[in-house]
Amino acid sequence: MRVMAKIGPDEVVVLIDSGFTHNFINERVANMLQLPVVPTEPFNVKVANRRPLQCQGRFENVQVLLKGIPFVLTLYVLPLIGLDLVLGVHWLEQLGTVVCNWKQLTMEFQ
Repeated sequence: MRVMAKIGPDEVVVLIDSGFTHNFINERVANMLQLPVVPTEPFNVKVANRRPLQCQGRFENVQVLLKGIPFVLTLYVLPLIGLDLVLGVHWLEQLGTVVCNWKQLTMEFQ
């Protein structure tokens, strides 16, 4: 599911995807926002086209405003194409029970 969110004054395109364990940010967007990078041990992430992408850093305590709801996230940097953020299971598990309507593309949570 794709939605819009904000990091500071900037709008970002977000993919919510339970197929990803971590939360990711596009390398270009992270550079534009001048987020301070925390070096990490490099690891590979398999994406939809089955080609591994290498993650080499993370950003901690990033404030993301999603549909008026604030979240503070750890985001790992990836060279994403066509989107700015991917919110995976690490974000979804914060929500508890989630009800999705795939026909209307809506999510409800407490």
